[in-house]
Amino acid sequence: GVGASTQCGAVLSFTLTVTYTGGPSPKAFPVTLRCGSPGTPVTFSYAGAAVPIPDAGALTPVPLAVSGVTGGIWDLDLRIDGATCSNAAGSTTVGIDHTFVWDLQLSLQSPAGTTVMAISNTDGSGNNFCQTLLDDESAGPNIQSVVSANAPFTGTFKPNAALSAFDGETANGTWNLRVQDFYGGDTGNVRAFSLVITPAVCDA
Repeated sequence: GVGASTQCGAVLSFTLTVTYTGGPSPKAFPVTLRCGSPGTPVTFSYAGAAVPIPDAGALTPVPLAVSGVTGGIWDLDLRIDGATCSNAAGSTTVGIDHTFVWDLQLSLQSPAGTTVMAISNTDGSGNNFCQTLLDDESAGPNIQSVVSANAPFTGTFKPNAALSAFDGETANGTWNLRVQDFYGGDTGNVRAFSLVITPAVCDA
């Protein structure tokens, strides 16, 4: 059985060992199970001031507090928001304004310290991210495949690395969207982003 202290939504790993005659025995098979089922998604949005991204500078964390989520994470999506999408340099209505987004790496860090590289030096010379949803289950292309003509990269994409790395963790605490510009000559800001968290639910 599963201990009472096991968090709802936890990812449990087992090894199934099968012993039989008529061939090499025993055989071991890894098995992964999730506790519970998906609940109702909850959205947490950054509401602070625009955070400048230093040109060719240090990694910049933008914190987002999450609270009140019961149960572990069943699924998590990262959304770069924006009220009105534009590829204009310096636009104040997009989620992340930055000329030449190929300069950027965006990673998401959970309260537990797990870090996923969501976007890594994608595109060639396009500007800005706006209403860009990163979802492991997306039917769209990987964010790493976008081209400059598609800027500001609006739509639903698979992330550079799977956000399922957060599955089973506790959602509550401070998350950090960590942004770093690796090359000189182009600047921008983090303005608006959200986490869409689906908590696990379990029978009492």
